[in-house]
Amino acid sequence: MKIIIISEQPTGNICGMEEFQRKLTEGNKAEILSLRYAAEIADDVFREIKSRDPDLLITVDLPGFEQCTLTDNVAYNLLRCKQFHLLLHEGLPNEPYLAKPLNISMFFYCVSDACRDRLTRQYPDLPYLGILEGWQSEEGQSAQDGNARALYTAYGEFIRESMLEA
Repeated sequence: MKIIIISEQPTGNICGMEEFQRKLTEGNKAEILSLRYAAEIADDVFREIKSRDPDLLITVDLPGFEQCTLTDNVAYNLLRCKQFHLLLHEGLPNEPYLAKPLNISMFFYCVSDACRDRLTRQYPDLPYLGILEGWQSEEGQSAQDGNARALYTAYGEFIRESMLEA
């Protein structure tokens, strides 16, 4: 399985992400490419995604959602892959783009019941919204391990829900 992960910061700075990636590459034999996103080079990122033709796109905190098509749709809607979008923080600058029509291949996961309740009220047409059960906002080895488990558990749920083969 080819996976692309896009975030604004290095994935090593995201608590639990390195262990999650290790589990994906070891357990699922995934080939992972991590890309850093910057709005000023967004066209290059989308070109890179399309040229790699991934099976799965993972984003962290909605990078690139401000990129829209000529018809004002979110550009990610045009990708031919399943999408696993992680919302690890509240009040993200690109969050209003969740009100636009979104592809049914998009799955969103946030960090708490309260966040899910707010997002469900504010964006009732989200195709799928789950929770990263046990997500910890603090740092440390315990948080690293717990967050990796939360990510991998949500990934397993995503696989079942999307019927994507691991």
